Amino acid sequence: MYSVLIVDDELSIREGLVTLLDWESHGYQVVDTAANAVEARHKVELYSPDLMIIDIRMPGKDGLELIRELRENEAEMHMIILSGYADFSYAKRALSYGIDNYLLKPVDEDELQLYLSDLSKVLDAQTVHRRNHAAVKVWSREMIVQSLLMESSLQPTPALMDSALESGLLWDSYQVVLIRLLLQDHADNGPSTAVKARLTASFENNSWGIVFSLDSYLGVLLQPSYQKELVRKLMVQSIREASAAEGLECIITAGDMVDSLGGLPGSHQSALVRMKDHFFYDEPGMIGPDSLKLKTGLPSGLQEAESRLAPLADRLYFAMDIGELTVLPSLIQEAGDIMTAAGLSELAVKSYYVRTLTSLCNKLSVQYKELILAQSRMDGQIQQIYKHTSLPRLQRYITGLLEQYAGGIIRNDMDVLMKRMLDLIHRHYDENLKLETLADVFTYSSAYLGKLFKSSTGSSFNTYLDNIRIGKAKELLDQGYKIHQAASRVGFSDVDYFREKFKKITGISPSVYRRKDSQPEEDFSESAYEKD
Repeated sequence: MYSVLIVDDELSIREGLVTLLDWESHGYQVVDTAANAVEARHKVELYSPDLMIIDIRMPGKDGLELIRELRENEAEMHMIILSGYADFSYAKRALSYGIDNYLLKPVDEDELQLYLSDLSKVLDAQTVHRRNHAAVKVWSREMIVQSLLMESSLQPTPALMDSALESGLLWDSYQVVLIRLLLQDHADNGPSTAVKARLTASFENNSWGIVFSLDSYLGVLLQPSYQKELVRKLMVQSIREASAAEGLECIITAGDMVDSLGGLPGSHQSALVRMKDHFFYDEPGMIGPDSLKLKTGLPSGLQEAESRLAPLADRLYFAMDIGELTVLPSLIQEAGDIMTAAGLSELAVKSYYVRTLTSLCNKLSVQYKELILAQSRMDGQIQQIYKHTSLPRLQRYITGLLEQYAGGIIRNDMDVLMKRMLDLIHRHYDENLKLETLADVFTYSSAYLGKLFKSSTGSSFNTYLDNIRIGKAKELLDQGYKIHQAASRVGFSDVDYFREKFKKITGISPSVYRRKDSQPEEDFSESAYEKD
């Protein structure tokens, strides 16, 4: 819609022109009217109209003087004058100031309509030209930025510096911001192009910087600002809104601040490094020089990490099994700290969590049949782990999943601590049960928990566990299992250690026990049966 300002000292003329025809149906809108040249000058500054209709005779400063003054700053504005027959020769003088046409009073509707139709074509062409010119200008600035980022020498070439100067790129400081769009299932770059167009319009209008594309990223060369924090927040919000408009999420990283064009590759490189490590930052906005990477303690090797992760999985399982869910966040975080210290990649960390959660849920669904229906839903939720872009947020997501899953267990009335422990031992005697592990799960010190256990059962934790295991081993041996098979099934990895415990508890070796029912009573000598 093109804007029109009507200038005439007679109210009836102004109102008559406004109602003469349906302006909007012709692609125009009368934004206002003015009664004299002074008022007209003010409203030109206010509206910047595409067309002015000006009465040539007005009290004070007449239309001819107004046109001459406007032409000093508004060379391309379209103007037509209103003239009476007596003013015809006077009106012809106005043609030297570049007016489009003149209309005789009273204005003929058909004549005005024909003029507006012709003017629309001219205005359309000018609009296209301005847009193309702006696009060329932006593209040129983008090309210069791209060239500067790819410059290998510390000092750009003189030709490149001249181009930067001509494009207004000589600033006090520079900072490169990179944007990675999470395109997901999009096979083409359509969404990226749309996001870039939105960002270009927003950043150019606010003078925040120059938007560019480089490799697989969108980027922004930030202009200096005295309101850095405010601009940073508005800029991040604008980037996220532009991405969300195309149904996308994004990751934003900022490079180090530099004070010369020659430092741009360095700022770009530091932004790339932060982009590569984005998963290990707890930063919801833009990851930059002030963002802190997750601290993980002393570095460790892969083998050490694996040995520390194995008991963690056991502790997670026991915690979910007995309903001690308050320890889940710390255990999930501890696993992340171990993997980060070992230098595992984002994919390796996510894969560990997926394997661990899948194993936990499978084991629990076998133990608690009421979880079977939730299993298929849980499998889909676990796969969402791969879509998370931040380790801390992923850990919170995992904790929520486990709490939700364990919350579906229908627990019996064994709320007393010792009953819960005994139930756990009888169900998991064949696993790597340790008093220290259970102490972590039940949130007691191992020494205190050991005393409670002995006071309640009359036996130490290890003695009680050994008796349960040997009792189960006797059942297996009665069924015809070999000694090493029975030992493994009840939780002993060392057969010799199993023999020692078996004899200590039963008074005879497992070999003698295994064959006692098939031999005469007087032949129960251990020496004849020590081999399996």
